[in-house]
Amino acid sequence: MLWSLLLFIITISILVTVHEFGHFFVARLCKVHVECFSIGFGKKIWSHSFSNGTELVIAMIPLGGYVRMLNSRASKLSSDLEKLAFDKKRIWQRAAIIFAGPFANFILALIIYWIIFLMGVVDYPVKINSIIPSTPAASINIPADAELKMIDNAKIDNWNDVNVALVSALGKSNINITYIDNSVTNKPQEIDRNVNISNWYFDIEKESPITAFGFEPKKLEIYPIVNKIVSDSAAAQAGLQVGDKIVSYNDHLYQNWDDFTNTIKNAAIIKIRVNRNNKEVELTLKPTRNKNGEGVAGFFPTSNAIIKQYDFFNGFDKAVKQTMLTAKLTVRSLYQLVTGVIGLKHLSGPITIAKSAGQTASYGFTPYLYFLAFISISLGVINLVPLPMLDGGQLLFLFFEMMKGKALSSKAQDRFFRVGFVLLMVIMGIALFNDILRL
Repeated sequence: MLWSLLLFIITISILVTVHEFGHFFVARLCKVHVECFSIGFGKKIWSHSFSNGTELVIAMIPLGGYVRMLNSRASKLSSDLEKLAFDKKRIWQRAAIIFAGPFANFILALIIYWIIFLMGVVDYPVKINSIIPSTPAASINIPADAELKMIDNAKIDNWNDVNVALVSALGKSNINITYIDNSVTNKPQEIDRNVNISNWYFDIEKESPITAFGFEPKKLEIYPIVNKIVSDSAAAQAGLQVGDKIVSYNDHLYQNWDDFTNTIKNAAIIKIRVNRNNKEVELTLKPTRNKNGEGVAGFFPTSNAIIKQYDFFNGFDKAVKQTMLTAKLTVRSLYQLVTGVIGLKHLSGPITIAKSAGQTASYGFTPYLYFLAFISISLGVINLVPLPMLDGGQLLFLFFEMMKGKALSSKAQDRFFRVGFVLLMVIMGIALFNDILRL
């Protein structure tokens, strides 16, 4: 829990800082004086005043932040200072300053995805092992070993893409499935089928959309051949070499990778027989222990997975598409929530986010980056919801001002703020209640 809490604070701090910097940066471009740039709320922990009069603050409660700009409604200003006030700027300038916060979150996600694709992502064919009876997939007779290529016009590169596409499809009446039929040897065919999903529904808390739709994924094919050895690991000390093919372990013939890894996790000593250059060699492996007490060998097997590494420009193009896809999914999820396709019980709050941050970070740096990008996009989209407490509400006020030719009165804005505050508190309360139920 402490690890999750720490990562939650780091995650929120990154996202809030980027969001508020978006407001700050465009405000400065529009020549608006920024009085305070605060990361967090409450009592000051640290502050610094710059020569331009802006105070940078780090506050005690790291669950948000704000940029306070000069405003003639808050205090009486001289004619010179009025030129630097936010409320005296043109509507398009104020709209740009407000929109810059969510936009900065989208840019952050794009950069994160770009870094991920430049580093390389693990990819393997998205093939179906079997189709589950009495499901939407069963209605179109997709054959085993078929490779999914597109779902509802979304390109499929991995099973996460399948997951995203199916969640986005909830509430629709039909979707298109494009797959490669490999059932006829040496004659694969691309098939495009339409699936009726008007009566399809699943509980995203309890079911995977993939299996609920009827796909039983074909697992990553792992071969008992050593592909890479970690230096100074148990495998290196045992004398394993790249290219060794595991024949048996502890006098049991090799059956599958899962059984072998379970043996590594639990055994203190393992007698391994390998085929090396058509000769059998017997080795003794003594697994080291990780923080959970499980055995670790320190080598990687050969598989049908590949590391797909993108160049600078293709990586950027892929990152843009991934950012747009994730934003589209988030907007679609909000729509499903409002229309009742997804129930309020699926709302998540800070506790779930903290747990997810800890879990994804424990899987490695890349999964945490994916999580950070997703949360950044979610924050950007949610802030554009037209509630007065959010950036979207402020943009709505500007729209009214543009239509009427003058700003809404302070009294009218105050009423909207009160209604928005109540709605926001209700939503946050439901999300927090759901978090507690999930503990």
